[in-house]
Amino acid sequence: MTTSAQNLTSRNDRVINTQTLGALPSIEYGLIRAHVFASLVTLVISVLFGILVATKFTFPEFLGGHGWLTWGRLRYNHTQGIFFGWLGNAFLAFFYYVVPRLANRPVLSRRLGWFLFWVWNFAVVLPGWVLVAAGFSQPLEWAEFPLVVDAFVVLAFVLMVFEFVLPFLKARLSDLYVSAWYIIGGIIFTMLAYPVGNLVPELVPGARGAAFSGLWIHDAVGLFVTPFAAAIAYYLIPATTRRAIFSHFLSLVGFWLLFFTYPLNGTHHYVYSAIPMAAQKGAIVASAYLGMAVILVVTNWLLSLRGSSGTVSKDVPLRFVWFGVVSYLVVSLQGSIQALMPVNRFIHFTDWVIGHSHLAMIGFASFIALGGIAHLWQRIPGTRYNERMMNWSFWLLAVGLTLMVTDLTIAGLVEAQVWQSSAPWIDSVRAVGSYWLVRTLSGLPILAGFVLFWTSLVTGPRLSEAITSGTSRVASESIVAFENVSPASATLFSTDWLSYAHVVAFGAGVGFFALSFLVLAILPGKELEAEIKQVAPVTMPTLTASEQRGRVIYGREGCAYCHTQQIRSLAADVRRFGAPTEPWETKYDYPQLWGTRRIGPDLSREFNLHPRDWQLTHLYNPRLVVRDSVMPPYPWLFAGSPSQPTQEGLDVLAYIQSLGGARQLSGFDRQTLASSVQPETPDMAMASEPSARATPPTVPIAMMGGYSLSAPVLHPASDRDDLQEEVSRGRTLFAANCASCHGSGGRGDGKASASLLPKPANLSAARFSDERLSSVLWNGVAGSAMPPWRQLPTEDLRALVAYIHSLHVPGA
Repeated sequence: MTTSAQNLTSRNDRVINTQTLGALPSIEYGLIRAHVFASLVTLVISVLFGILVATKFTFPEFLGGHGWLTWGRLRYNHTQGIFFGWLGNAFLAFFYYVVPRLANRPVLSRRLGWFLFWVWNFAVVLPGWVLVAAGFSQPLEWAEFPLVVDAFVVLAFVLMVFEFVLPFLKARLSDLYVSAWYIIGGIIFTMLAYPVGNLVPELVPGARGAAFSGLWIHDAVGLFVTPFAAAIAYYLIPATTRRAIFSHFLSLVGFWLLFFTYPLNGTHHYVYSAIPMAAQKGAIVASAYLGMAVILVVTNWLLSLRGSSGTVSKDVPLRFVWFGVVSYLVVSLQGSIQALMPVNRFIHFTDWVIGHSHLAMIGFASFIALGGIAHLWQRIPGTRYNERMMNWSFWLLAVGLTLMVTDLTIAGLVEAQVWQSSAPWIDSVRAVGSYWLVRTLSGLPILAGFVLFWTSLVTGPRLSEAITSGTSRVASESIVAFENVSPASATLFSTDWLSYAHVVAFGAGVGFFALSFLVLAILPGKELEAEIKQVAPVTMPTLTASEQRGRVIYGREGCAYCHTQQIRSLAADVRRFGAPTEPWETKYDYPQLWGTRRIGPDLSREFNLHPRDWQLTHLYNPRLVVRDSVMPPYPWLFAGSPSQPTQEGLDVLAYIQSLGGARQLSGFDRQTLASSVQPETPDMAMASEPSARATPPTVPIAMMGGYSLSAPVLHPASDRDDLQEEVSRGRTLFAANCASCHGSGGRGDGKASASLLPKPANLSAARFSDERLSSVLWNGVAGSAMPPWRQLPTEDLRALVAYIHSLHVPGA
């Protein structure tokens, strides 16, 4: 042991021997119990929401008859339930336990505490869930609760400042343990960031608003989840091992590095987007620095656990925290890597990112929160604790999460591979269907683990009985007293100059927080505003009243969480969807609907892409026209059939068909198809200054049914055996892509035929020439629901021609 470490330990021992004899500050055990049970109730409900969401990928029509249980609304409630219901309550429970110990004084007020409890659960969580289910929400990632709920969220954080921050301010700043700093920083910075991330996108449109949304997407994790989870880890590790943290100096360096760099990361969610490239690169650089900061923090934690492997294996709460620490390292380095442009271009919008999010919110935050709850619960008089069930809970959660994250990571790589090809979009959905099933199944042990965790807190011997029998980990009150002061005692070697250093550092933290909004939102917004004024067409139309209503419905149903409206400046995106999204195209979007994930294709260029009857049939039941679609049906937008849309159905149709219309109607696309996309053009050339960007046509090359292009004549094989093989392969392709409209026998009687005009052709009525079939497969049929299929490999198109020929039997 080094001399400094020996001195620190000696100082700790002296303080422990002195302070354990005094009375502990008053602790609000009733509020701790209330928040713990609220956290576990909302946790189980939120996980059930998540399992329902996952199930709908495999069974899209499951519970699909009403809007309350549709995919989008359940998805909103799943994420907001985890964020506010589970983690929010868990953190508050731990605050009531730890703040009196760290500040050496009680929280401000018991009455204020109960008021905060009611505001958090009965003005935020419960009303938020009900309003989202009823169709009132914001289509913004981690900001889905409507604005009326957001007002109470801000109120709750103001109450937290009084309840938890004020007791710390009555102590010397230099005497505060690092957990106190994380609690103070998390409450104050989240209170400042939340209204900016939730309100500003409603006031600032399109790309400019997206810059603010990107900041909140990252700040939700970096300023709320991470600081509070870190506070628990920094408290519980020395409290359990009964050894001071390895380095108080490193703990504070890591604290300020986190608050300096985390807010600067937000725009890395919009790499290759219309947001100015300088802001994107700044966020990427900050992501790299954040990775280094996390390495420092995790190193400090793991060195504090050195020589404690036996304690980790025996103490289940500490094992939860250890798992969370390792997950924090993995997920943070993963985040830094996936922000890099060569990686981001490949995996962004895929299930890789969903796996990354689950590792952060469950593997890191939830495991540490569970460890904190299990730790404090054993130290509340009169509570029960079942160590065996707690151990089972840990292993079920660890196995389930590992399986889920691994599965989603592989699924993301598979999706990315298909997206880089010219294969139809639906092929990516088919390719990951089995992975989505595994993802759903992996949620079951996670749910079971959470239920067992809850059960472990209400079964087993009561604390007083356990102490008497000597079977509890809390063998005596002296250990509880030791645990009460040992973390805080690690800071008592501080000198006067360090007090001023804290003040300066706090000021610098606030400055960097403001800097993040300046350089990643305000300045890019000014640049975007100037660009929009320069290049936006004078004739750009605004949305009609019907289109505007449809946009609201599109947002409330979660469509933006499956379909992006953000074509990135990447060759693969342009080839598949059309010209990159320009800032001026979303100048009237309040809030922006860029999206952060693609399950279905991007819809930015949907104008004139599909006819009205196809769109309505697709909304009523997507599998009527796309057999393997996982999109949920929306029967409540219709009066019984696709041909009878309600006013809401017509509004959604109007909005979807307007997407990309401003660009085409303004004559913005002037270049010819042949010169629109150069495969050898680097992606960065399209992501440079606006004046230097190429302007490909709005309509994606892979779907240009309206263009008359010379189709290669697809002659089936002349050899009998080869022809039979082509017919067999064509039958499979036809069943997957054509039977929904044309019917299994090609007679034009598919499930969707009743609602399509003109009716699908009867392919068995006559023998079509190779030239005619080749032209239709290559270009589609303008004015009908028949799309072009030239994105399929030539051999597949030839197989389709061979199979369609086989449908006609002369004289039959």
